[in-house]
Amino acid sequence: MVTHAKKRAATGRELSGTNLSRAGDYNQRVVLQAIRAAGTATRGEVAAVTGLTQQSIINITRRLIAEGLVVEAGRTASLRGQPATRLTINADGAYAIGLNIDRDHMTFLVMDLGGRVRERVYLDRHFALPSDVLDFLKSNLDLIFADRRFARRRLLGVGLAIPDRLGEVEVTGRPAAYDQWSTVDIARVVAAHLEMPVFAENDATSAAIGESQFGHGHSHKTFVYTLISAGLGCGLIINGQPYAGSLTHAGEIGNIPIASPDGGKSTLWDAVSLYALYRELAAHGFAVSHPDELKADDVAMTPAIDAWVEKAARYMAEPFLAITYLLSPDMHFIGGQLPVFIAEKLCARLNTMFQTDRNRFAMAWFRTASTSVDAAAMGAASLVFQNRLLPTPDALKNQISLG
Repeated sequence: MVTHAKKRAATGRELSGTNLSRAGDYNQRVVLQAIRAAGTATRGEVAAVTGLTQQSIINITRRLIAEGLVVEAGRTASLRGQPATRLTINADGAYAIGLNIDRDHMTFLVMDLGGRVRERVYLDRHFALPSDVLDFLKSNLDLIFADRRFARRRLLGVGLAIPDRLGEVEVTGRPAAYDQWSTVDIARVVAAHLEMPVFAENDATSAAIGESQFGHGHSHKTFVYTLISAGLGCGLIINGQPYAGSLTHAGEIGNIPIASPDGGKSTLWDAVSLYALYRELAAHGFAVSHPDELKADDVAMTPAIDAWVEKAARYMAEPFLAITYLLSPDMHFIGGQLPVFIAEKLCARLNTMFQTDRNRFAMAWFRTASTSVDAAAMGAASLVFQNRLLPTPDALKNQISLG
């Protein structure tokens, strides 16, 4: 059966189960995530962190082992009684596809249940159409199944990370055919063609989820992830959970109005994005169309890059100061397709600009994200596990502390 859903993903640090009858699937999800988060755990440790009875844990872990999702991983010595068996995730027990679609690239990856990226394909493609996305996805799936690297029956679905209003925003070089994105529900199209579940999320939120689960964000409960790629957006993680707002537009900072140098009105996206950087470089005589063309040791290009960093930081300062005062995040991460050495310059400039305020008010620092380029695709893959196997956000209550 073809299914399609757009569902927010949990970052999965805190868990609580229920001992109510008919809650088996819910409890199985909680137990699986407890083991996944801990790395290895005994049944007693899982019972302690989930609040489930020892007998419930025994029954659930028996099912998880039978389904190939969990395996035994040796025994723990004990001063009293028999050594306790340790359990761990079977990384090959399930896989998810993460697909990031943007105006200048597509990224395809396969993630295993343990959270490791097993395959990755990056395609430098400007303004790919929906048919191009389908071809890209299907050709890569055919390749990984042809040599039996992954069991098809273990593939749980596809997670899509895609900018909101992809076909509606005017950018330099945008072809007329790109309007197709305004009328196509790509998640439904992919689900129909592949006959498997598909889960879609905004790319900035997906990137924040990816950073939370697999990067520096794992140690921060509330943070802002600023995705600088062909466009600009923020993903918000608040108290360990992604936040989209009741109208699902939280983090759309690219739409914030700014005053352009010529006195007219513009948006933050027009000043802070890869396309804005390319325009700055073009004004200095450098024709650039891909991040890989930007090198930290290119001394000729450095003044142009520094000029863009200064302008970007100046335009970002006021809205990000407001975000800091309103949300009081632990950290600001900057990632996306923007090269790391430029992101580092931007973070350093913003930290300097905020120093006066920081002297009188505790506020987050800016730092580069650790999952920059692939964060959105990784977050998209985790959406699949979240929806198919792991607990929903309202299950996350008691802090995990196993091992």
